[in-house]
Amino acid sequence: MRPFCDLASPQQKERKMKEINRITALVILSLFWIVSAAAADHIHGIVMDANTGEPVHGAHITVNDKVIGTATGLNGRFHLMREPGVKQITVTHIAYRSQTITIEGYEEGELLQIYLEPVRIVSEGEIVVSADRVKMAYSGIYSDVKTRPVEDHFSSISGVDLVTRANFAQDPVIRGLRDGRVNVMIDGMRMTPACVDGMDPLTAYIESDNLKAIEIDRGMNGEAGAAGTSGGSVNFSMVRPSLNSGLTGSAEAGYHGVADQQIFQGALNYSKKRWGFRLSGTYRNAGDMRAGGGEERLLNSGLEKGNVYASFLFIPNESHEISLQYIGDFAGLIGYPALIMDTRRADAHIGGIEYVWKNPASIVNSFKTRVYMNSVRHWMDDYDRDVTQRDEMRNMYMPMYGETVTSGINSEVNASVSGNFFNLRAEAYGINAFADMLMEPINPDARDMYLVNLGDVATGNVSLFGSFRRFTESNWILGVQGGIEAGFSSISETSAVATYRAEYPELDDLSTADHGYTIGLSVEKKLTNVWSSGFRFTDGTRLPDHMERYGYYIYQPLDGFFFYGNPGLSKERSSRAEIFITGENIISGLSGNVTGWINRMDNYIAGERIDNMFKRYANMGVATLYGFEMDMN
Repeated sequence: MRPFCDLASPQQKERKMKEINRITALVILSLFWIVSAAAADHIHGIVMDANTGEPVHGAHITVNDKVIGTATGLNGRFHLMREPGVKQITVTHIAYRSQTITIEGYEEGELLQIYLEPVRIVSEGEIVVSADRVKMAYSGIYSDVKTRPVEDHFSSISGVDLVTRANFAQDPVIRGLRDGRVNVMIDGMRMTPACVDGMDPLTAYIESDNLKAIEIDRGMNGEAGAAGTSGGSVNFSMVRPSLNSGLTGSAEAGYHGVADQQIFQGALNYSKKRWGFRLSGTYRNAGDMRAGGGEERLLNSGLEKGNVYASFLFIPNESHEISLQYIGDFAGLIGYPALIMDTRRADAHIGGIEYVWKNPASIVNSFKTRVYMNSVRHWMDDYDRDVTQRDEMRNMYMPMYGETVTSGINSEVNASVSGNFFNLRAEAYGINAFADMLMEPINPDARDMYLVNLGDVATGNVSLFGSFRRFTESNWILGVQGGIEAGFSSISETSAVATYRAEYPELDDLSTADHGYTIGLSVEKKLTNVWSSGFRFTDGTRLPDHMERYGYYIYQPLDGFFFYGNPGLSKERSSRAEIFITGENIISGLSGNVTGWINRMDNYIAGERIDNMFKRYANMGVATLYGFEMDMN
């Protein structure tokens, strides 16, 4: 056996010694860091919104202007090691004014409470970032391409689909539900389409240049507008003027090759320190769309429309804010190739005034109230169609007209006491609707027939809704919510009243009055710095809308039937539950979630078949929807 001997050269021995020294040094430094960490104090704190008192998620805390630091979790809390010599920490968030805190007098075990003042961050051509109540919102609007249609942005929102009827303005569908089961609003203002065939969805009145965020409530969070629905709500949050920026402006032109669409957009903003005014306009003109990959055109798919948006903001002091908004939308000929008619003209006027009072009392963080009114008028016809070749209502033209006026007031109060957060909302609104049509046979010997689709329908609704949330030190978020509403509806046009009395002789009174409720609870737990999981449940009722009660001869292209309303409908009940897990890595910017949900609806309102052409709205028993959603950003 060969005896052991060291064959390494002196140079190799020297390199080995240096490596051993480096390892030894690293071990010593690691031990020193561990001992120092054990001996160091820790800072425990919570970051809250100065206006609402709610925890601020994702705020960054750094030490002595260094990169080293931490970030707040869902409950707004953070834990940071305090090394010797640390005198200040800095708290930053994109939607709040940064704040530097002196901690020389801080004692171990104390909870450091930090309040951040919300700010409106506006860079010309960029999206406004603001710190309102925490909502599930999509704010990834493509600010560098303002001429893109709004519906392009819905593709990034899980659980939301679109119904397409034309070259623009698609209907949002939330978890399989739409129309009266989903409230679509503009800055919290309710609107009612005027076209009984659904040819004027509310997305038609929004341009991307004026849009700050799309706020989605899938019916589980109890946001404004979602109570009293089976499917939730969509709220388009609009851009406000930037302040203290003088005179600024932008202009953009776009071209979409599929329909030779030309888009021209321009905006002006003029402001001082305390007030600002913004005016913008968009014009779209498109021909018929090309079929995929070829020159063949899809007939009756062109459009022409203009949109004007004006907004005024006045902030007399740090506690009060007043804003006014107006949207005017004016459409010419808009083709609907999936339907049997086209829009000849549509006009919409939308206006509102909002007042915000910040910190009016010691426990009241904010009070907000809004008064609004809007009107929509819609004309459609089939004069550009070959009525001799279609299956429905052959050999006659059917020009139709519709108008609605919606007005309302809503108020909201946010309060907080020792980590408990309260929200109370009250709302009252009314709808007036009328629609009619003329059947014009192409045979000159046949007589025209006049028909009222909505006979001066009037509805009114009042509601009160409250929610409570508690953020615990152990990273639990507990919530309960509840609300009540009352509504009435009536029909007054003479021929429409006579028609419905003939259809429903068993009803003594065609007017209705009813009430509903909403209750819910939620539990959420932050499992780690990245992962959270939770459960939500809601149960409530939905009152039938004016179309389901009083619509007459309403064509539904999804099944090809004409529908009658039913004043004797009962309210629909919806019981919904969801379980979810979410993840967000603040450092990498990655986030995602997986959600499973179920929605059981009793007294489900749908069309009951009468014959081969007609259906009547009726309570059809039980409908159950379920599914799951997964997304990553």
